[in-house]
Amino acid sequence: MSSSIRPKLDSTTLIMGWLIIGMAALTTWDQWAIWSTKDDYGFGYLVPFFSAYVLYDRWDTLRPYFTGERTHVSAPSAKWFLKAVTLVGFISFLTFIGGGATRAIFGTGALPTLAIAFGLVGTILSFVFLSVKGPENSQPASHARWAALGLVLFPAGVWIISGPFLYLVDNQIKGQLLTNVVEIVSGILRVSGETIQTSGNTIVFANNDSVGIADACSGIRSLSACVFVGAFLGAIFVEGTFPGILIRRVLMIFLSGFAAIVLNIIRNTYLAFYALNNGSKALDKDFWGIEHGGTGVSGLGTVHDFAGNASMFLAFVILIACVPLVNRLGRSTPIN
Repeated sequence: MSSSIRPKLDSTTLIMGWLIIGMAALTTWDQWAIWSTKDDYGFGYLVPFFSAYVLYDRWDTLRPYFTGERTHVSAPSAKWFLKAVTLVGFISFLTFIGGGATRAIFGTGALPTLAIAFGLVGTILSFVFLSVKGPENSQPASHARWAALGLVLFPAGVWIISGPFLYLVDNQIKGQLLTNVVEIVSGILRVSGETIQTSGNTIVFANNDSVGIADACSGIRSLSACVFVGAFLGAIFVEGTFPGILIRRVLMIFLSGFAAIVLNIIRNTYLAFYALNNGSKALDKDFWGIEHGGTGVSGLGTVHDFAGNASMFLAFVILIACVPLVNRLGRSTPIN
């Protein structure tokens, strides 16, 4: 009887692995301030668990790259490129350290969050790329390094969605999104024959009743949440080989953003028509006219809240339905 013993991870890989776990813990601590104060980023609490799950799910595929048990047939990476990746990793780690020190001294803010998150991502990707080994201590194939890197793109990159997204995207486009929503909804009302006026983000009806489209209705909450869900679905369920799988995963993220924006417009249009027919105050009551907190109020919540929850649920259903369609992209139908 013969038994095979799998090669162990070397000490450098183990030390760097534990170091990255510690960095992820500090990143969680930093971004917790965003998750706990910004309703739009409640999904952030799931990020550490989803990231860990994806890494756990892929560990049996990723580990052999670190021990030389798995490789690909291609030329090794150029020495100058490996030096460049090493430099990127070193700079990323220093960026993380600087962001962590700034966070500890001055508290929360855009600069430390961006530095910590991007430092973590750069460190993880550089570490994985450089830690790939070839069989019997030979130079690993370049394709093997890139394949290993692809396995950790989601566990690493998702930290950018849960924190820096607020400063890089949210604050930059929320106002424009809100303006666009107001213009589109008011345009739909006019096309349907209604006489309205707009004053800022408020739509005034012919009967002088009005409905305001608040910042929360800009769609940024559904956009950030859908991008996160789309990235997760792409990481877990989208299939294929490089570069097709990368294209499909990026497409899933774009579809997520598109679905969030379209459904938010539909939600706000529905609420505008509901307010037009039932009065703007009806939005803060349930469908039977009972106010929030009143006796016998529906478990569905107010009309406004129900529309928001329904649009989010529908967005997730649409994204799940898109997965098999995205997986078929670029593939010929098998002939039976």
